Amino acid sequence: MSSYTTASEQAQVQVRFTTQQIKYAIQDKPMLLPSDMKKEGLSEIVNSLLDLETPVPFDFLIDGNLLRTSIIQYLNTHQLSTENIITIEYVESMLPPTPLSAFQHDDWISSVCGNGQGLFLTGSYDSMVRLWNTSGECVATLMGHKEAVKNVCFGKSSSSSATATTLFSGSLDHSVLGWAFDETSGASRLMFECKGHKGPVESLSIDASGQQLASASADGFVKVWSTEEPSEDEPDTLLENDQKRKKKRVEKIDDRKYKTRCVNLEGHVGGVNAVVFDPSDSNTVYTGGWDHSIRTWDIENQVNLATKVCALSICSPYYSGLSKLIATGHTDNMVRLWDPRSEDGTNVKMSFRGHSAWVSSVSWSKTSQYNLCSASYDSTLRIWDVRSSKEPLFTVNTSSEDNKEKIFSIYWDNDRLLSGGEDKKLSIHKAKV
Repeated sequence: MSSYTTASEQAQVQVRFTTQQIKYAIQDKPMLLPSDMKKEGLSEIVNSLLDLETPVPFDFLIDGNLLRTSIIQYLNTHQLSTENIITIEYVESMLPPTPLSAFQHDDWISSVCGNGQGLFLTGSYDSMVRLWNTSGECVATLMGHKEAVKNVCFGKSSSSSATATTLFSGSLDHSVLGWAFDETSGASRLMFECKGHKGPVESLSIDASGQQLASASADGFVKVWSTEEPSEDEPDTLLENDQKRKKKRVEKIDDRKYKTRCVNLEGHVGGVNAVVFDPSDSNTVYTGGWDHSIRTWDIENQVNLATKVCALSICSPYYSGLSKLIATGHTDNMVRLWDPRSEDGTNVKMSFRGHSAWVSSVSWSKTSQYNLCSASYDSTLRIWDVRSSKEPLFTVNTSSEDNKEKIFSIYWDNDRLLSGGEDKKLSIHKAKV
C-alpha cells in the first residue's frame, strides 16, 4: 500500500504539537486529525487544549515552513508520508498592521527612523530634518543642508544627560551633519559637518556603541567617522589646496565645525546606495551598490572581506542581528535574503515576490528573527515571514488605487512601522510581532 494519500481519500494523520513559547505549551502527545485541516482548524484545537479565556490566533510550521494550505496538501507537495507522526510547531500569529497616525510634511519624505523611545526622525526633500514625538508634535526642525536630505539616523543618548541625544543626516549637497537635541529644553544645535564626499550621501548607519558613523555616497566611497564633536575644525588638505589655487577665502555657512578625518572604504564600482553596521561587531559594515554587489568590510584594516553579486542593483541592504541575514530590495520588484557567513558559493538564500514596482526600502523587526517589512514604489508595505517565501503575511496600501504614490523609506521601530514618501506624510502603523 502506498504511503502517500490524496486529498480525496479524507485520511487522518497523526500530529504532534510543539511550541517554543512556554506560556502556550500543551501536553506533548500525538493525536489523530483530519488530513484536510488548515490553519484555522488547528488554531481552534490548540486554543481548546489550552482552555484560554480569550482565543489566541496561531500560525503553524512543518519543518520550519509556514503552513498555508491543508496538512495533506503540504505533505503531498513535499512528498511526505501520512503514516509518520507529523510534528507541527505553533506560534502566536502576528496581528494585521493598523494605522495609528500620519504627520504632514511640506515635501517628499526620503528617510524615516525611530529611536525606540517615542521619537521619530524624518528627512525631506525640502532640505530639512524634523523630529517628532508620539503626540504628532514636531519638536525640532533642523536646518543646515542646502539640498534634499536623503538619509537620517539616531545616535546614542549623551552619557552626561539622559534627555540629550544625537542625530545625523546626509544630503544631496554631499554633506553629513551631526546634531544635538535636548528633550527637556527642546533646544537643538548643529555640532559638525563631515566633509569629504564628492557626491550625494545616500545612506547612514550608526554602530552599536554610538561612537562610529558610516556614510555611503554616490561617489562610490563609504566613509566611517567618529561621532565625537571636534573642538575645532579638522584640517582639510583638499580645501586648503583649492583655496590657494583660487586665491580667495571660502566663507563658512555658520559656526559649524568641520570633520575631515575618516576611514575610507573603496571598492564599489559606481554609487553606493546603503551601508549598515553589524550590531554585534562595530568593526564590520555591509554595503550595497549599483554595481550589483553586497560587500562586507573590515573597517580597521580597510579591507573588503567578502563580495556577493547578483544580476541587479542593490537598493537597500538591512542586516538583522537576530537572524544574521541581510535583506535587500531590488529594481526587479523582489526582496532577497543573503547570508554573509556563507562561503559555499550560494549568494541568495531566499527571494520574495509580490511587489509590482521597485523595492525601495527594507527593515527587519527588532524583536523577531523571522519578520521583515518592505516598502515599494507600488505604494504598498509588505510584511514577510522568512519561513515562508510564497506570499507576504500582510499587505498595506498607503494610497488610493487611482493615485499610487511611491514609498521611499520604511523603518520597523519596536511595535511601530514608520514610512514616508511622495505623499509627504510620516505614516505610523502598529505592527506588533
